[in-house]
Amino acid sequence: MFISGKDKLGYINGDLPPPSQTDPTFRRWRTDNAIVKGWLIHSMDSSLIGNFIRFPIAKMVWDAIATTYFDGSDTSQVYDLRLHVTSLKQAGGTLEKYYNDLQGLWREIDFHRPNPMECPNDIQHYNTLVQEDRVYIFLDGLDDRLDNIKSDVLQMKPFPTMEQAYAHVRREALC
Repeated sequence: MFISGKDKLGYINGDLPPPSQTDPTFRRWRTDNAIVKGWLIHSMDSSLIGNFIRFPIAKMVWDAIATTYFDGSDTSQVYDLRLHVTSLKQAGGTLEKYYNDLQGLWREIDFHRPNPMECPNDIQHYNTLVQEDRVYIFLDGLDDRLDNIKSDVLQMKPFPTMEQAYAHVRREALC
């Protein structure tokens, strides 16, 4: 996002290949390439920099990172995210932090695994099932002191969305 926002995406996706060294635009391209390469290098953990610093152009750095750390499927990342979701608990922390942490993880999962349906009815049905599962996970991770409120949520008709479940738990926990 940062690189795209600076209008320099062409340096990593190949849309702006290096011009010949005799081309009058070469100096500007070399400077911009160095800036983009610097952004990439400085965004890395220091233990990784040595593996990528010697590549002469930003696209080569980008391609090497993609080859090394991305297998094209995101399955490992999604697995880690889902593992984190299922192990996340309120554990005496604030309700807000627990909810926000879950929502952040779910946004990441949704990014990597968007709804595969095409038919509007199927999309709605799929999203409803996902929301229901998320309510169950949310309730499961709440502290035991909120067991009565969990029961209230599970008895709600119609079954609440994640936002409605959180709002109910929050409201009742404050009483």
